[in-house]
Amino acid sequence: MQTQQVNFEKIAEGLYLLRLPFSGIWAGVYLHVGREVALIDSGPDAQGVDTYIFPALRRLGLAPQDITLLLNTHTHGDHVGGHFRLKELCPHARVACTERGARKLRDPLHYNIAIRQRFPQDSPPPSYGLRGVETDELLSDGQCVDGLRLICTSGHDDDCVCFLHEGSGTLLTGDSVQQNGTDTQGMALYMYLDDYERSLRRLAQLGAQKIVCGHPFNPMGAVAEGSAACREYLESCLALTQRYDAFIRTFFEKSDDMRACAAALIGELGGVLPKHLFLALYTVSEHLKRMKTQKEYEK
Repeated sequence: MQTQQVNFEKIAEGLYLLRLPFSGIWAGVYLHVGREVALIDSGPDAQGVDTYIFPALRRLGLAPQDITLLLNTHTHGDHVGGHFRLKELCPHARVACTERGARKLRDPLHYNIAIRQRFPQDSPPPSYGLRGVETDELLSDGQCVDGLRLICTSGHDDDCVCFLHEGSGTLLTGDSVQQNGTDTQGMALYMYLDDYERSLRRLAQLGAQKIVCGHPFNPMGAVAEGSAACREYLESCLALTQRYDAFIRTFFEKSDDMRACAAALIGELGGVLPKHLFLALYTVSEHLKRMKTQKEYEK
């Protein structure tokens, strides 16, 4: 079968997005060409690096050896699965991430397994091909790396970050901004609800001119252009958390079945019921934790 050709699309001066085919949708790989040549995220596996990333770089006039910096938005397998292969073929490239991310990046398979252990009956098999890399440089919140400002945005997971391309005001969000999730998720995934909402409010204060996400999130897609559209995109994410909250509270007045609640909420929002519910269950459990905390406070 012929491999689908994908290219790095220019999204700003010196900034590109590669929509790497992944599990029926796509996973974003960002490229920044400044004083350094930096890749942000690497897709799910080594095959993606060889089949898509390197050929796309060559079509842009760059060789793999030109990569000097390897960054990531968070350490889920579909975003760092190619790190080992990239480091293997580009040993001179520096790996840089936050301290929290570095611990996971050292052994992403261990973390991939741990995520699934909370809801084992509702989870797919681990991504056993994941291999880790050591971090060469630790980054901190607000630090600027060759025109990319790192912004810690815990929520989807606790090591999530965004990168603000200061030259164009383009915000590279990875999975930090979820909308209603992808077709394969069924709904938004956040492991830390309070942090997710705080991160959205923080991002709204930046006045970004463009948002480029790491997947095509429903219903507004992967890209928002213009300050008003960016603000609307972020506000709609917050509105969805409130809609989730209202639905889950009403559902649990009649039933305490988490799985049934997750499936019903996906249906309510017009989502596609995924084969595995573990991502949706993380989100539902965060709202249940909030409900429990509020009840205890009211006593």
